Amino acid sequence: MKKIALLIFCFVGAAFATPCEEVIDTISQKILKNGVQVFTLEAVDKGAEVEGKVVGVCGEGTKDIIYVRSEKTRDGQTEYRAADSE
Repeated sequence: MKKIALLIFCFVGAAFATPCEEVIDTISQKILKNGVQVFTLEAVDKGAEVEGKVVGVCGEGTKDIIYVRSEKTRDGQTEYRAADSE
């Protein structure tokens, strides 16, 4: 049982230690596989009040990764829409 707990602890610790660019790249690939073509991913300070949906953590737990989906309007302008407002 202790070995399992230690293994889980090591895995979670490694995820938090991953550089933000790597986490953003991994999340971006998953979003693209789901067919979303226009979106923004940004690393912000944990707990910052920003529009969008938290989809990941990086920077040893000090940063949240925020996702905002955007769509092109008929007149060619980009309209941003928070992911959690769909």
